[in-house]
Amino acid sequence: LSSWLTEDEQARLSALYTRLGLPAGALEPMRPWLASLTLSVIPMLQAGFDPQAGVDRAISAWTQANGREARWFETAEQQIGFFAGLSDEAQKEMLIYSIDEAESAGELVEAMTAAWETGDMQTLEALVIGEMRGDFPEAYEAMFTRRNAAWVDVLTQELAGSGVDFVAVGAGHLVGPESVIEMLRARGVTVERIPAR
Repeated sequence: LSSWLTEDEQARLSALYTRLGLPAGALEPMRPWLASLTLSVIPMLQAGFDPQAGVDRAISAWTQANGREARWFETAEQQIGFFAGLSDEAQKEMLIYSIDEAESAGELVEAMTAAWETGDMQTLEALVIGEMRGDFPEAYEAMFTRRNAAWVDVLTQELAGSGVDFVAVGAGHLVGPESVIEMLRARGVTVERIPAR
C-alpha cells in the first residue's frame, strides 16, 4: 500500500494506525480500494456496531426459517469487482478520503441510521451519496448508477410477471436522481413510500 502514497500521506496513515490501535503496516498488503473499505469499517466496529446485526443477515435468517426462496442481484465476486475495477486514480482518491475521515465513520453511521429511521430522504441522500456523487464520480458510477440500472432491468422483468416479491437494497440505492426509485419511475412504474407506523 505504501507504494501508492506520498511521504506525507504515509505519515497520515501511520498516525491513523496509532489512533485506531492498529499495528504499524496493518494494511500494507492491500490495494487502495480494500484498505479504504477496511478503514471505513474498523472505526464502526470500535464504536460498537455489530456486523452480525445487519439487515441482510436478518432477511436471510427469515427466508431460511420460513422456507422462502432468496435470490441476489449480484455475486460476492461481482461486488468485489466493482471496487477492484476502479482506476488507480479513483482507488487512491478513496483511500486518501478514508484516511482523512476514518475516525468519524461511527458518527456518520449514527446520522445515517437516524435519517433512515425517520424517513428523512434529503439527509440520507446528502450523507450516503452526496459527497461521493460530486467528489468521486467514477466510484459513484460504479457503485450506484450502473448497479441500479442493472437491478432495474431485473425488477422490470419481475414486475411483468405475477406474484409478490420482497426486495431489499441498501439505502444509498434509494436516494438521488440515479436511484432505483427514479429509474423505475422513468419506466412508468408507480413507486410509493410507506411511512413506518
